[in-house]
Amino acid sequence: GAAQGSTILKNDGTLPLKASRGAGAVVIGPNANLSTSIYSYYAGTRPCGMHFWTLTDGIKEHVANTRLFLGVKDVHTADDPDSEAVEAAKAADIVIMGIGTDLSSARESYDAPSISLSEGQSKLVDAVAKVAKKAIVVVLLTAVPLDISKILSNPRVGAVLHAGQPSIQAVALGDVLFGKRPPAGRLVQTIYPAAYADQVSIFDFNMRPGPSEWPRPDCPGPASSCPNGTNPGRTHRFYTGKAVRPFGYGLAYTTFSYELVKAPQLLSLAPLQRLLREAQNNNSLLIRAQTVDALPAVSYAVNVTNTGSVDSDDVVLGFLVPPGAGLQGVPLQTLFGFERVHVRAGETVTVWLYPALTDFAQVDVQGRRVVAAGEYQIRFGVRETSAQGMGFVETKLQTEAEAEAEIVI
Repeated sequence: GAAQGSTILKNDGTLPLKASRGAGAVVIGPNANLSTSIYSYYAGTRPCGMHFWTLTDGIKEHVANTRLFLGVKDVHTADDPDSEAVEAAKAADIVIMGIGTDLSSARESYDAPSISLSEGQSKLVDAVAKVAKKAIVVVLLTAVPLDISKILSNPRVGAVLHAGQPSIQAVALGDVLFGKRPPAGRLVQTIYPAAYADQVSIFDFNMRPGPSEWPRPDCPGPASSCPNGTNPGRTHRFYTGKAVRPFGYGLAYTTFSYELVKAPQLLSLAPLQRLLREAQNNNSLLIRAQTVDALPAVSYAVNVTNTGSVDSDDVVLGFLVPPGAGLQGVPLQTLFGFERVHVRAGETVTVWLYPALTDFAQVDVQGRRVVAAGEYQIRFGVRETSAQGMGFVETKLQTEAEAEAEIVI
């Protein structure tokens, strides 16, 4: 639900919020009451009790004296913010903003025209943050990975919570923001800088970086006179630029440390070679799943210790960095597994993750599956969050293949 999937992208200590007696809160933004317009999208049409809960309802469960202001007319506007909303922010003890996109921005059969936050919403955040008594909280309600660089760098924005588009489950965000349900979500998208959309056409489906056969999207002239773009790579596996927030990013209300307690140093890829040979001999692109499952897998054990003071879930991500990462079409990294566990403050839980044998094969630029022997980096956690108290540990794994003719399928 919304509580499990919520992801902290910034927190200077503002979260979790604390509601003192008599405190007043204000929720500002075009998505502060987002619910009825999206509740039936890939869902039922009759919510329980026909209640169309919103982010604002979730805040009211913790602060009775909560007011709502849209601040701007919609998620697309470039207009200046409403002065009444800004004045309300000046007087409130707690300021929470609900911004982002809705189904008019992107939906099935309609692609998002931009990965930038609208000018009107950006101006609204700036105006509200400037006058608020203390640092504000921004809640992103969006299915589009928006470039929020300006918000993240604003010292008057104390916290940013990415909540996706939870529809009527947005009521649960109150429990998240006030610490009743500590968040442990991880980004399932890479948040690119806005300039990314100017570099490569949406018609260029290549995952790997390199010259594009399509004109740059920001060229105003006819396509025939426009220079071709450059694909910087797509997703965490191939993107070569600096992400606003990388895939897998997510903070917590506590801190964690990771320790590897089982980490193999050597792996033979001979069984993988036999699988690829079998597929080649059968003139098949497929590898029998039951054969892969029956093979012994390399396994890793990670001790996850909650070094803070708040009981919390943690999601341990396991990544492979293959030999030659980023060269000749080899991915920069691959997610091979993840596990969500609950860890009480001061306690340790052991997480086991298992790379599949096929994770040690690569698909080259010709679409052929090949054995990728050599030294791998095995990483647990996201390096960019380690400075914020999240767990991260890495090790090396040497893989060896039998000497034989090249096996490709």
